[in-house]
Amino acid sequence: MSTNTPLKLLIFGGTGVLGNAIAEKFKLNGYKVTYGVRTLTNANDQFQLPITDGPVPLLLKGELFDTVVFAQGANNNDSVSNHSSDDLNRLFEANVSFISQTTQALLRHNLIKQRGKIVILSSFWEQITRQEKMSYTVTKAAVGGLVRSMAVDLGNAKRILVNGLLPGVVDSPMARGLLKPAQIENVQSQTPGHKMIVPQDVANAAYLLGCEDNTAISGQSLFVDYGFTIARVL
Repeated sequence: MSTNTPLKLLIFGGTGVLGNAIAEKFKLNGYKVTYGVRTLTNANDQFQLPITDGPVPLLLKGELFDTVVFAQGANNNDSVSNHSSDDLNRLFEANVSFISQTTQALLRHNLIKQRGKIVILSSFWEQITRQEKMSYTVTKAAVGGLVRSMAVDLGNAKRILVNGLLPGVVDSPMARGLLKPAQIENVQSQTPGHKMIVPQDVANAAYLLGCEDNTAISGQSLFVDYGFTIARVL
């Protein structure tokens, strides 16, 4: 990195498995990383959410971020026949409204630079679905619309590039705890290359869209799944 002033990443959900991998990828490439969190554990690089129209947290004063990553979110298993409105609204707030409201606050406080980048972590369930995944699928589908709308509006306003990432099933302790061995085997058998993605794959894709080398990609929702979504095993 040739610049004397480090590039700056603001990340939400940066303490989770995927968010942490993304933050570390940007750090390795010279970015200064700031975390928006619900519970503070390190005041040196974290501030407490939410960001509102009021005074910004001290850590954000005078900052101008090159990249903003939204890696937060909520999950749930339900169907149209057994879901609750409370759960659907809770997921919509966590997966959609939080992003739009936080972005609005960041813009009002002028915290995203001209020609900055926004990367939103969604899921391949944004464009496909499975049984017992209604509320999650609905809210992730809304994220796709949010990405496209933000890409147009923020592109016109500040030439900001906005993109979404759609990871497949990530090989992680959480996934292996939630899925049965037969389900893991099914995913692997239907994936070209017969393996699941790992957090580093998601981090690499986030960096691809969020770094300075991205000069024109915007409004896209990019699958990160070894081609699982488009593969059909006959």
